[in-house]
Amino acid sequence: MKKIVTVILLALSLVSCKKNNEKETKEFHFDFAQGVEGWQSFFSDYPVGSENSYQLEFSHSFLPAPLNGTIRAVKISGNNHSDDLLSFIVRKFENLKPNTDYSVNFNIEFASNATSNGVGIGGSPDLEIGVGGLSYIPQNNISQGYYRPNFISRLQSHESNDVLKSAGRIGVSTNFPTPFMLVNRNNFSNPVLLKTNNNGELWLMIGTDSGFEGTTSLYYKSIGITLKKE
Repeated sequence: MKKIVTVILLALSLVSCKKNNEKETKEFHFDFAQGVEGWQSFFSDYPVGSENSYQLEFSHSFLPAPLNGTIRAVKISGNNHSDDLLSFIVRKFENLKPNTDYSVNFNIEFASNATSNGVGIGGSPDLEIGVGGLSYIPQNNISQGYYRPNFISRLQSHESNDVLKSAGRIGVSTNFPTPFMLVNRNNFSNPVLLKTNNNGELWLMIGTDSGFEGTTSLYYKSIGITLKKE
């Protein structure tokens, strides 16, 4: 009888260990039909007080012509006068495992009218789109009259880092002028590895870091995110 109890306890212990070692996966999908679903804008690298002249916009909008104008999306737009404008959407994710590494994949469908491999003042309008996140709130600091982010982006140099990975570019066609078109971008081949804070929180981000001196407008139609516990 003693041997049987020991075997049962050992079996239960192995099952418990297996469960503890299993990789937890969380999936999220946003289609923005009813609203922005907790996403917010984050603009940086522009002069303090220049929101109007930079035409910074974040809104729950309809897709632009010639696309289906009955479909809702999250619009983010800015007119870059400084040869440097960070334009992101960001959302807080909670109830994750505290102090835990997660591998994060993004699958994004958005509308863009950027010309592929185009030429512009300050750089190409065909910007890198970055995906990633932080374990703390993204915020602006003021330095020499400019808003500067409390994290480092290397997207303008076409590079990824531990905060942001490139998911491709926003160019949709080599034709000029370029009409708005829907495209898909993802980072399946280059997941972002992020560690949650003590409260099991992450702030996930999607956006551009522009050197192109002109207007960049993106309409996010849907976003899929998978977080896999490492």
